[in-house]
Amino acid sequence: MANPSPATKPLAIPAAHFVLGAVAAHQFPTDDLAEVAFVGRSNVGKSSLLNRLLNQRSLARVSRTPGRTREINFFRVGERWWFVDLPGYGYANVAQGQRSVWDQLLGSYFEQRRNLRAVILLLDLRRGLTELDQELLKHLDQYGIPALPVATKVDKLNSNERRQALRLLAEAMPQASPFALTPVVSVSALTGDGLPLLWQRLQAILADAL
Repeated sequence: MANPSPATKPLAIPAAHFVLGAVAAHQFPTDDLAEVAFVGRSNVGKSSLLNRLLNQRSLARVSRTPGRTREINFFRVGERWWFVDLPGYGYANVAQGQRSVWDQLLGSYFEQRRNLRAVILLLDLRRGLTELDQELLKHLDQYGIPALPVATKVDKLNSNERRQALRLLAEAMPQASPFALTPVVSVSALTGDGLPLLWQRLQAILADAL
């Protein structure tokens, strides 16, 4: 089922700021703040969604060249949480050596982050759950990390297409991962559709009220 149309009530959005971009595990923050990480295929609209979610136009850098993000970016939100922007995956023109470096860095992140509450898996609703997305979910399952599926770019589909695509995605998620935090949340960084519900889910996750 699709989320309600764009919300008219303003969101009380916590202040957020960029703290660091880590290229090695020893650079990860060492405090005890709860965190969620955002990940998805290149071009899924991750940076645009983070900027809209945190009400800052250029907090997360939107690259014109997919696959260029080589860091794990940490944003402190409301001085209570970490929002973590993970490198995108699935861009064919990234060299194999660079992919290996990313895989090692992400593996270290998933293994070491004890306060990671969930990974927010962004999925282009027009593509559904791809093979690469399923591979990532299997990787998260190995660490017992839950994934919240968030369908992006819902504004690109009409209402009937959206309902059908969301139904298929909802059916696929429990089979793809036993740790999936369903139901799927659908959002649009362009219109703001679904952001209040996404904030509700994020706050519940960060409070360990799954």
